Amino acid sequence: YLTLDADFKWFDDESDFIPTISGGLVAMSRVWFNLTGGFDEEMHGWGGENLDQSLRSWLCGGEITRAKSSRVAHMWRTSDRRTATHYRIKARSTNNRGRVVAAWYGPFQEVTRGGISQDSVQNYEGFKKNLACRPFSYFVYRFRKLYLEGGVIPREIFKLQEAQTGMCLTNRGGLGSCTGSRLEFQLGNVDRKTGKCCSGLRIHGSNDCLDFFDSSGPHPYSCDVMGRNDNQLYSLREDGRLEKKRIAAGCIIASGSRLMLKACDALHSDEGIFHRIDRRESKEHEIYRHELELHGWDKKFPSLPDD
Repeated sequence: YLTLDADFKWFDDESDFIPTISGGLVAMSRVWFNLTGGFDEEMHGWGGENLDQSLRSWLCGGEITRAKSSRVAHMWRTSDRRTATHYRIKARSTNNRGRVVAAWYGPFQEVTRGGISQDSVQNYEGFKKNLACRPFSYFVYRFRKLYLEGGVIPREIFKLQEAQTGMCLTNRGGLGSCTGSRLEFQLGNVDRKTGKCCSGLRIHGSNDCLDFFDSSGPHPYSCDVMGRNDNQLYSLREDGRLEKKRIAAGCIIASGSRLMLKACDALHSDEGIFHRIDRRESKEHEIYRHELELHGWDKKFPSLPDD
């Protein structure tokens, strides 16, 4: 899938519709390729063209579907001479992902990094006008199970303050001052029981969720947005406890600035309680909400699949 910082992440679900293609695993007709402008001639080197081609399809009248019977081999370059390159790359370096952001993200550019000026992507305007391409918010709405229920675009962000110490959970899996940086969290990953948000805890402004837990506390790892990774099953309970489920199950408690797991039914009344503080709507959700009000995708396409 496509992240808000214009990166490509692998994920798997039951849908035959693919939001974002990888670079070498796609086939399309020559007519469609030419109709949507082909490759961006200002992109050079490796990467970014797959994101661009994905958005050209979904926003300009096409779709991308899974070819279940296809088999594609990918040869990694190794020390074996048979995998060596037999050409020289003469391309100059360009910010390909930045071009994707500038060309397609619209108001969402505010919450991404590495964008470039709109003047740099004027070559997109012709085919976008001819095909009446939709704005990026349509893509988010089309894959709203991924982006909203999967927590890529969080409705709310917050800090987690441990009640006994007064310290906050950090993105490195310990406790620290609540005035420090990288302290904001959000709910993440689809809850597979309900198909809704959420079954885990995601570090806001990143693509990582709390994952495996060891003697040094919880560790971040790339979010499994569809909720298939049992290591990422964390729940903020109504009683304020932060419970890790399934693998190494238990409730998280403080031991100084470190975190430990303890059986939830063995907790003292004031032990292991986390308060959500500094709660606010995320900027990315605010942008999406305004875009939805402006374009009315939910009213125009109420029965559109969400995955």
